[in-house]
Amino acid sequence: MDTVDSIMTVDPITFKIPSNVSELVATLIKYKITGMPVVDGNGRYAGIVTRRDVFARPEETQAALIVRKQNPVTADTSIMDAARLMANERRRHLAVTDSDGKVVGILTPQDFLKIVEREYGNILVKNVMKSKSFPIWEMTPLPVVYRSMRLTGIFTYPVTDSQGSFKGLVTDRDLFDKIQLGTIRSDGSQTLDEDDPWSWDGVRNVVSYFIEKNHIKIPEEPVKSITIYNPVIASYNEKLSFAARRMRDGNFNQLPVTSNRNGLEGILLDLDIMSVFGDNVK
Repeated sequence: MDTVDSIMTVDPITFKIPSNVSELVATLIKYKITGMPVVDGNGRYAGIVTRRDVFARPEETQAALIVRKQNPVTADTSIMDAARLMANERRRHLAVTDSDGKVVGILTPQDFLKIVEREYGNILVKNVMKSKSFPIWEMTPLPVVYRSMRLTGIFTYPVTDSQGSFKGLVTDRDLFDKIQLGTIRSDGSQTLDEDDPWSWDGVRNVVSYFIEKNHIKIPEEPVKSITIYNPVIASYNEKLSFAARRMRDGNFNQLPVTSNRNGLEGILLDLDIMSVFGDNVK
């Protein structure tokens, strides 16, 4: 199989430490990305950071404290080895470095979907679904949804009516569109101004970001106010090639999965699809 230099995104955006979290968030916002490699003062790879790392550690002010120390791959790593690493460690961002430790590329599950369509397309969706899925009633208050995400580490929920019938989907990004932020300070000198459109809208869309601890308010609206109704879905018994193509075409990280027998069956994540590169999928 080919090596990762044939599918990776070259010269990705990187973030340099030491820096504060506000600068990290501003970088994620500016380039509209969910994660990126981190480099040290010498420009060498130091780890990966994502918006969900900020979500999990909102009290931290120093970016280095939320960076995950994850081993990179090199450009001549096989696609199979990189895919297995991503699947086994549930990593959505995989840095590619050269012999000097400099970042030359990045991989996400999206980079592998064409290969899945071509090489593993006959596998059925039901054989690769692995992620836990918990439905939420459409009248559940948004603060409860937020707390559920914080406690479970699950950021995508199917939404049901009072009879348990599947109606739609809600993700962390949908929730953060509703977050009401007060004064947001990075330090004594820098302010994210509401009059700066990309800063303000971007902060709402990135994470439960607040430097002044617990300075956040989520409106007590029902989750139906932010639910994506009639989302693109996958069928439980269909071939993976069709699901992977829908995911790639829509740039989705997940698809709800339904069947004629049970209705909602669960959620198919892009990381679930990565398991086809292992040896235990039939």
